[in-house]
Amino acid sequence: MLEWLCLVAVMAFVATRLQPRGLQRAREDLAARIAPARPAAASAPVRVVPRLTIAGTERPRLASTGFVKGFGIEPASLKDLSVYRGAAERFPVAIAAILSDLHEAGQAVGDAVMEVIHHHRPLAADEGVYFALVQAHENAEPRVVAFVDRLRAR
Repeated sequence: MLEWLCLVAVMAFVATRLQPRGLQRAREDLAARIAPARPAAASAPVRVVPRLTIAGTERPRLASTGFVKGFGIEPASLKDLSVYRGAAERFPVAIAAILSDLHEAGQAVGDAVMEVIHHHRPLAADEGVYFALVQAHENAEPRVVAFVDRLRAR
């Protein structure tokens, strides 16, 4: 009986010495199976692309955004574009307020937008008020620029 008791004690002692290494190895194996190594790109921060949300506007489907150069906007810095299609006499209050704010901030560009804001010139059937979200470089604060131009393809 004493022999069995000694044998059980030795086995318990050996088991306690082996267990931490075995558990550590088992944890590492399990972690490797659950979360495989991620590529370096996956650990990079996720970039959020800013979008314009202006009631009464829509995003035009354009083949090219090169026309924004005429309003002092570099096409590569253009993040989003919305257009208001409608009559200038019936501007929604929200759009009129945004245009006024952008004009005061020097962000409403072009002669046509000034005529629409100050002289209440109606938009022609083929014109729209564009709102461009511009970000000069990655760390720059985005800004909104408004201008009037002919309507592009839907």
